[in-house]
Formats: sequence, structure tokens, C-alpha cells
Amino acid sequence: MTRRVKLTLTISGIVALVAILLLYASFNPADNPFPRCVFLSLTGFKCPGCGSQRALHALLHAEFCQAWHYNPLLIISIPFLALLAFSQVMKHRFTKLYNNLNGGMVIWTVFIIVIAWWIFRNIFDW
Repeated sequence: MTRRVKLTLTISGIVALVAILLLYASFNPADNPFPRCVFLSLTGFKCPGCGSQRALHALLHAEFCQAWHYNPLLIISIPFLALLAFSQVMKHRFTKLYNNLNGGMVIWTVFIIVIAWWIFRNIFDW
């Protein structure tokens, strides 16, 4: 991939991220026709991501307790996702960090945390 293509993709990704953040800052997913969770609609059980749209809206309005109420896993995962994005962008400079974050141990740990959260939130109705 050429340097120009990488730059175009990076800029496109940043623009898309800003657009999504502006959308969620402007409109409350609870009051507007945002996509609903298909898994919840079909089964009645919450998926690991249920409440993430409302939590993002609350975070963008500095309502941290409300965001935590909607989906604590999203709040906890933000620093990890930021570090993951940083390691992706700077992978040539911080190769060891990139390799560690994308290694099998981290991937399996995240997988287990997501599955545990999925089970926990349905047992204790969170």
C-alpha cells in the first residue's frame, strides 16, 4: 500500500470518527431511530454491546455515571482501545507494543472478558 493511500485511509477514518461522534453528541439514541440490538430483539438477552450507543451519548455529554449504567464494559475498554489505536498508528516505532497488544494472550483475554461480561449482565440483569 502506498503512502498516499495510507494517508487517505487515515484521514477518511478520522473524518468518519468525528462524524459519528457529532451524530451521537447531537442525537440521543434512546429518543431517535438509531439501530436497535438484533440479538436483544430476537432473544430477550442483552449482548455485550447493548447500551453502548446510549453510553457513548452520555459520555459525550460528560454524564459518566449514566454512561456506566448503560454499559460499564465500554467505559472500561476506552483506554485499551486508545492504546490499541496508538499502537496501530505507531507500529513501526513501537513494534514490541504493537506485537504484544495483537498477540494471542491479549486476544484471548479480551475474548474471555467479553464472554464473561455477556453472561454476567444477563444473570444479574445489568
